[in-house]
Amino acid sequence: MQAITTDRQKTIAYANAVLLEKPREGMSEQIELGFAELKSLVGEVLEHESAGRLSPVLAKAYKVLTSKGVEGPLAMDILQHVKAPSSIQYDALKPLVITEMVRRLPQTSPPPTRDATTPTIIALVGPTGVGKTTTIAKLATKFRLQQGRNVTLITADTYRVAAVDQLQQYANLVDTRLEIAGTALQMKESIATCTGSDIVLIDTAGRSAQDHDRITETAKIVASANPTEIHLVLSAATSITATKRAAERFIATGYNRVIATKVDEAVTMGEIFSTLCSMRASMSWVTNGQDVASHLDLANPVKLTTSFFSE
Repeated sequence: MQAITTDRQKTIAYANAVLLEKPREGMSEQIELGFAELKSLVGEVLEHESAGRLSPVLAKAYKVLTSKGVEGPLAMDILQHVKAPSSIQYDALKPLVITEMVRRLPQTSPPPTRDATTPTIIALVGPTGVGKTTTIAKLATKFRLQQGRNVTLITADTYRVAAVDQLQQYANLVDTRLEIAGTALQMKESIATCTGSDIVLIDTAGRSAQDHDRITETAKIVASANPTEIHLVLSAATSITATKRAAERFIATGYNRVIATKVDEAVTMGEIFSTLCSMRASMSWVTNGQDVASHLDLANPVKLTTSFFSE
């Protein structure tokens, strides 16, 4: 029995060492993804080991959270901080868990005020394929058509002709102008023409989280606009490994807010929830469909967390 216990302790010690290991320089994206997934798997094994020591009610809540994509260590930590009597029933536990989940999320940021004396400059950055251009169109629709503000669009995505054409169509629909700025100098020149605007929305090219040089290039272009807000756009339909990696790599852009897109396409919301809990940037908007006029909402932590316990 002693030998079995010792072997188990060695296994756990090794697993913990894996969790502490960091990716090495020069790893390919595929290898790094595999490494991150291995760490995630090891973490889940250890947390399921701990989950076996939870009360039946807490164990049920743990199973619900992890089955909906919440990382095992985060789910365990949330439940360990829920103050509930041992005799509590599951239905009574749920609102306590939701309250603790809300507490873990970053604060929400208010939309731009109407009384600003200078343009509010909003830049969107993020990986390829997360829906930045469509989100820009949704923001333009809200600010221009629904709120009557003077909006200017600027695109720094000169790599894709289709992106410029798409944004020009949106600009025509909402009766606003589109500037094209592929360099930091062009961005400064475009911003200088926006003195009469209430809102300036800047679209940027999607970048691989592995492409440090391109992210740095985007950061320089965005910085030249002296933006009021920089929003990192993350897809809720993407794996937690990819969203966390993007959150880390795009720090170079100086983002201070997060937009969660494609909520309607996400199989579970635990991945984006876990990523948001690991970030310091505030939450701003959520998109949940392709309709430009209606599928954009202010981030609502209570609505997000309550969905985990919806039938």
